[in-house]
Amino acid sequence: MWWRVSWIIVAFWLLSAHFLRYDQLVLTGLFAAAPMGLLIKHSFVIRLLQAILFISVVVVWGTTAIDAVRMRIAHDAPWIRLAVIMGGVMLFSLGAVWSANGIWRNRARHSKTAF
Repeated sequence: MWWRVSWIIVAFWLLSAHFLRYDQLVLTGLFAAAPMGLLIKHSFVIRLLQAILFISVVVVWGTTAIDAVRMRIAHDAPWIRLAVIMGGVMLFSLGAVWSANGIWRNRARHSKTAF
């Protein structure tokens, strides 16, 4: 179970670091603190964190990857390594979404209000 929690924490901290790079301190703080929601023993919180991570894969990492690759191509710079790295970050975040299912199942078993 600890590895599932660690995976989710690292995925949120990657998002936090992304926003820190662009000096968006409010979003940095929100994404850095989001894994503390795992301390709330309700299965809905897990689903909410999963949704946030899944949406961020498309909205944050997807758009960042496309913009960065387009910029590299426009400047006639190498772009394949960047695309592979961004693909790895996206797969890592999707893996965190998947790993949260185990936490959700565990909490749903022990809770009467499972969604």
